[in-house]
Amino acid sequence: MEIKIVWTNGAEKGLSKTIEYLKSNWTKKEILRLEDNINQFIERIKLQPNLYPKTARFKHLHKGMVDENNYIVYKISPKNKQIVIINFRDGKQKSIY
Repeated sequence: MEIKIVWTNGAEKGLSKTIEYLKSNWTKKEILRLEDNINQFIERIKLQPNLYPKTARFKHLHKGMVDENNYIVYKISPKNKQIVIINFRDGKQKSIY
């Protein structure tokens, strides 16, 4: 059975902020590259949910780099066959995980 990916409101908000920044400061090419990187990231964690290390602060959360500027924090819910994307953040922001 396939693992379902669920985005929290906070993760969607973080992604939207990043896309708005790219729209106002970069080109559509960078937005498409980010989208491709996110899709590749999602496929990797579907196949290997424990691929990325657990965070230092919260042992049930994993943190992985999407690209050189952005990362995703997620948790694995095997019982529900889900991976929950908790947050999408710019790597330059202070880490809360």
